[in-house]
Amino acid sequence: MKNVLLIICLILPSWLLAQLPGHNPKLWSRGIAQTVMTRYPSAVTIPFKPWCYPQGYFLMGLDKLWQVTGDTKYYNYILNWANEMVRPDGSLVYFSGRSMDDMMAGAVIVWAYRYTGEEKFKKAADFIRKSYDSYPRTSDGIFWHGRGTVGQIWVDGVFMGQMFLTKYGYYIGDSKYCFDEAARQLIGMHQHLMKENSGLFYHGWDEDKDAHWANLSTGMSSEVWSEGLGWYALILVETLEIFPKKHPQYQKIVDITRNLMQGLKDNQDVNSGLWYQIVDKGNRFDNWQETSGSGMFIYSMQRAIELGIIQEKEYANCIKRGYIGLLSKVRINKDDGLIDLCDANNGLGIQKDYDAYVTRPRKRNGQEVISSFLWATTIVENKKDRISYVKPSPCETFVCTDYSQGKVFVFEKGEKVWEHDAPLSNDIWVLDNGNLLFTKGNGVLEVTRNNDTIFQYTSQSHVFACQRLTNGNTFVGECESGRLLEVDSNGKIVKDLSILPLGTTNGKKSFMRNARKLENGHYLVAHYGGKRVVEYDENGNIYWEVPVSGGAHSVIRLPNGNTLVAVTDMDKNPRIVEFNSDKNIVWEFSNKDIEGAPLKFLSGMQYIPGMGIVFTNWTGHVKEKVPYIYWVDWNKNIIDTFGPCADIESVSSVFIPLKNEKVYH
Repeated sequence: MKNVLLIICLILPSWLLAQLPGHNPKLWSRGIAQTVMTRYPSAVTIPFKPWCYPQGYFLMGLDKLWQVTGDTKYYNYILNWANEMVRPDGSLVYFSGRSMDDMMAGAVIVWAYRYTGEEKFKKAADFIRKSYDSYPRTSDGIFWHGRGTVGQIWVDGVFMGQMFLTKYGYYIGDSKYCFDEAARQLIGMHQHLMKENSGLFYHGWDEDKDAHWANLSTGMSSEVWSEGLGWYALILVETLEIFPKKHPQYQKIVDITRNLMQGLKDNQDVNSGLWYQIVDKGNRFDNWQETSGSGMFIYSMQRAIELGIIQEKEYANCIKRGYIGLLSKVRINKDDGLIDLCDANNGLGIQKDYDAYVTRPRKRNGQEVISSFLWATTIVENKKDRISYVKPSPCETFVCTDYSQGKVFVFEKGEKVWEHDAPLSNDIWVLDNGNLLFTKGNGVLEVTRNNDTIFQYTSQSHVFACQRLTNGNTFVGECESGRLLEVDSNGKIVKDLSILPLGTTNGKKSFMRNARKLENGHYLVAHYGGKRVVEYDENGNIYWEVPVSGGAHSVIRLPNGNTLVAVTDMDKNPRIVEFNSDKNIVWEFSNKDIEGAPLKFLSGMQYIPGMGIVFTNWTGHVKEKVPYIYWVDWNKNIIDTFGPCADIESVSSVFIPLKNEKVYH
């Protein structure tokens, strides 16, 4: 019970420290590093081969963590692998050079030479460098992905090849060839794979147009795959970090990077903060947020800011939301306390079409996602202003209403610390000044934690909805009278709008539950008894409506323009439903998604950008041993629950303070 209070009910940034059950690391970058090093005491055993890009990708990320922490265990782990791969005479144990994937791990050999100066590592790196001389290319000089993939270039291959080549040129020698080649490969990928003016890139291109996935006219693959694009984003910033600024192609690579970052910003999912498996088709119902590519994009954006390529003021929020979303994919393994990561593929070649991409199995702890998570968390958690991300002072507070008992509560660290009488209370807010605003049967109260009354409105009707507006007035929804009111700080009604049907004088107690004034001046109303949600314009005319068979209780207009509805139990199917503007259901969470069918009557809810939904499970006037509060992410994972609780009969509404964040409640 206490755990959820330390998790879902903190001021938002504190979730970045402790958002899941179990033993959470203070810094997720160190946590994932320790997880991988525990599961694979030698990097030789990281799937799927002793030498391949998974080792290179993870170990180069571990180097970044070593650079900022100085912890020698990371250095030793990297060097131990390098020593396993290179014999004393400088020959390589496993290297074949048959594909770009095989080249990537060579970046670690360059690293080993840089920090040890041992000649065997230079000899090994020289051997890998020479293998490029005979590597096959397209007619305009772009490396095939593999020696056997004739005529094919894959967007991920440029990362694999240039991670080694650029570092060899910078730290060992042959720099003119290495940087000229890197420019040719990066720009060539842009020319062949760019998707119109989106800034994004298709997964691959076949010069011969005879691959099973290739368009017969263009030779292009069908889709923009998240992780493939992520590899390209990574190599752009990794290259620009050491690329000569006087090189004639430097500005061209900068421009490509800026356009890609804009394309990623444009396609970031507004709800989760992540990016979809097919990046530019987030509107498709079967598309899903993919973890590995998202981690790559987060790293690339932050590194592009640090390199002065893009503006922090334009991208900082993208990074923050992405980082929060990334943490929503974390699970703490109950058996060993280590980190598990969800929703990523485990290696993926070019697929024939959209369906093939989105139906590929999602694997927990895939060979790429562990490293993407490491790269992203390392760079975000070690920003100069990282305190705002990972070391805030938590409030550890949530407030709730208990309709059955007729009380409102404040909980801190799992314990009730304050209560106030509030008959039939059904809506509650924590205001910016720390006061509580809530309904109380036939009115609305604003009180301080010292129980001083600051604002009061009393009605002849039942009142189940209230909201403090930006102009300081208070919105009130009256049931029986069917009025939408705006009341000033002195309790004077300054706007009075009746939405009762023509000829009706009494809407009765079930006429409405939650109601909200929207930013456009309209009003969004949950008509509980009428089994519908209606958006009224400023004059009370119906602007938009959608039927809700189970009885609508709470409504939220999401930042993407969709409408989220908490549905009660009138049709024996309590649920949370998201409608788009065309009144189609695009997301739904119900007892079908939980074992044991614990949902009873869904009443209050709050949308947390990047983290999902917190909602209440009212059990009526009978206390039941089911959770009172659920926190669910957009992939329908139950992140945590609260209740039962001895102090509460049943929770009807909940509010979580979000510092400096817009509230959707």
